[in-house]
Amino acid sequence: MTTPARQATGQPGQLGKPGIYTQREIIRLDEMLSSHPQERWSEKVVQDGRNRAAMICSPAGTPGDPHMHPDFNEWWVILNDEVEYAIGEYEPFTAKFGSIVIAPCGYRHDIRPIKGDRCLRMVVGFQHSNHDLKGLEPARQVPLDDLAPPNRIHTSLDYMLSRHGTEEAWSEQVLFNQRNRANMIHQLPGQGNRPHWHPDMDEWWVVFKGELEWQVGKDAPFRAKRGDIVFVEAGRAHSIKTVGDESSIRLAVTTPDVIHHFLDDPAAPRPPRD
Repeated sequence: MTTPARQATGQPGQLGKPGIYTQREIIRLDEMLSSHPQERWSEKVVQDGRNRAAMICSPAGTPGDPHMHPDFNEWWVILNDEVEYAIGEYEPFTAKFGSIVIAPCGYRHDIRPIKGDRCLRMVVGFQHSNHDLKGLEPARQVPLDDLAPPNRIHTSLDYMLSRHGTEEAWSEQVLFNQRNRANMIHQLPGQGNRPHWHPDMDEWWVVFKGELEWQVGKDAPFRAKRGDIVFVEAGRAHSIKTVGDESSIRLAVTTPDVIHHFLDDPAAPRPPRD
């Protein structure tokens, strides 16, 4: 079931205001792309008290706007076509669907769509961020560090699949900072998690592979597939199960110190909302 947006006052490109997709229980990638026939647009999709997340779509050849943020890490999830990033003094690299890219605070970043008419990225930043600090050209270029997760500058979906495969269930933290913990989770058909709820934070997910079914409170279950975004407000119980014949991969975004109250624990408090 798709819930209505809290407010439908924003227009594409106005990232400071809630738009038609903000805080929806599920945002379907196909629907979002079809609702914006133009090549260039932006739309806010998540505001969870920690982050402002927005979709930004632009064609290959769109010029960059090199800048930096002095007080927070900015990060992105690539959802369509190919985008080139230059982060700090690291050599430019290409990010494709399922890539997670991080610009640590103080690192200049230059973002340039390079392949496709609808290069789509979800940017996750501080709620009141701006682009006032323009970045200087790097004095040199060095290869990306080949470090293990979390917090690689570029964590591609292909890298994670080569690291873990798809024969067994796995979960690994790919991003951790003062505001967020992001886990990439792989589950086999029929596998799911224990129904639970969070008392003090909204949780949201991006589906990278397969199809998943969410049960939220007493609502009818709904399914999400590749590229879809799911949002559940604090205080609502939820469970997730992989459906169909293909394994699933999702990115789960929470606070660093997330609290779980499990419904199968008789000593745990009950969720305050259906």
